[in-house]
Amino acid sequence: MYGALRRVTLAAALTVSAQAHSAPGDQEWPERLVGHGGPVMGIALSDDGSEALTASFDYSIIHWRMQGPEGAIVARLIGHNAAVNDVAFVPGAAKAVSVSDDGALAIWNLRENRLEVLIEDTKDKVQDVAVSLDGRFAAAARWDGTARIFDIAAGREIARIEGHRGNVNAVAFSLDGRQLLTAGYDGTVREWPLENGLIAGPSRLLYAHGWGVNVLAALPGGSLLAFGTLNGVTGVIDLPSGDVAELASNEHPVLSIASSPRAGWFATGSANGNIRVFDVDTGNLVEEYGDIYGPVWGLSFTPEGTQLYRSGLDDFAIRWQVAPRHPLEPIQSVYPRRFQTVNRGGPGEMEFLRKCSVCHTLTPYDANRAGPTLYGLFGRVAGTVPGYKYSQALVESDIVWTPETVSRLFDDGPDVVTPGTKMPVQRLKSVERRDALITYLLEATATNGKTPLPGERQSKN
Repeated sequence: MYGALRRVTLAAALTVSAQAHSAPGDQEWPERLVGHGGPVMGIALSDDGSEALTASFDYSIIHWRMQGPEGAIVARLIGHNAAVNDVAFVPGAAKAVSVSDDGALAIWNLRENRLEVLIEDTKDKVQDVAVSLDGRFAAAARWDGTARIFDIAAGREIARIEGHRGNVNAVAFSLDGRQLLTAGYDGTVREWPLENGLIAGPSRLLYAHGWGVNVLAALPGGSLLAFGTLNGVTGVIDLPSGDVAELASNEHPVLSIASSPRAGWFATGSANGNIRVFDVDTGNLVEEYGDIYGPVWGLSFTPEGTQLYRSGLDDFAIRWQVAPRHPLEPIQSVYPRRFQTVNRGGPGEMEFLRKCSVCHTLTPYDANRAGPTLYGLFGRVAGTVPGYKYSQALVESDIVWTPETVSRLFDDGPDVVTPGTKMPVQRLKSVERRDALITYLLEATATNGKTPLPGERQSKN
């Protein structure tokens, strides 16, 4: 099933490596892309490798220039109202598309680094986005059991796919744009014929697996589709014949996938931090890398295919040199992360680290986190930290944050206390644990060394 594909050998990939390195200004590829305030959910490099986009739990996308040891931030793109799960460049245009837990698809103008349109829908998570090679259409995999197709230039939905039982986890366009491939929690991979972005007939069942299928990627050559499953299987489907080859089993969910046309490889990343690189032509394992502090949520090759960027729970994306391998490959992930810290401080600090620190700081600055700083929290009117983009529910709220209202927030949940808020649901039903958290926050969020009295209003600035 592989023989008909054109294969670029490792030697050829290394030969073009020097040419590809010239794209980011004759510098080495950045070791890390540092700038987010939360885990990095997805990453995409431009075709020439001069730019990158990263999508984060901190609700933002960062547009990067690929230079320097930690990349250069061109712009921070703000527009989603929840964690951003995936982002992709639009071929042939200075645009990008992204999807989020907020249920929306965003179209971005990268020349002006602004949001063009936010296409909102239900609040069901949108997990994956793909763009056709001609740059005309985007497809989104939604957890409401559908996949949606969008006309990028028009900024609107033009087709909707229904047929999976449960969440749709992944979408991919065939290289010629004549098929859309979808995969879901129901363990199936389906092929949908397209004509000008519209559904042109019934779907074809390509594969049925006992576990959910998480990721898809169309491979170089045009006739192969790679997939990864919830129970760790990586495989390839020959689209014309429907033949399936299961290449490997990792025993951990496959969470990410990327391909390199010039190297003739594709790679998968798993929940336990393992990355595997396969040869498209033969299906053989080329290289393997393990980071014990996984998971790997995002993968993207540099143009020549010898470097691979990965993202996960860290606040930054990390480069791995696939070939030639370095004799020493130090783990660049940071562990424990702030929200994984154990055996530190008292019980109240522990609750803050586990429940709050992924979204909030205790300093006057928000450090690009998903939520506003908690500095000066008690006595503050909800929705009043300058510069933070609040949900309308909090902007219109008359809540004053006191020990009682914060305690209720964790007892009943933000969905009850502030309906319509974008705060994730975090509950602490234990009175003792809630009290410990409140006691810690009263001290840790105090301004000028003074702990506000319960109900005392702080200045809004």
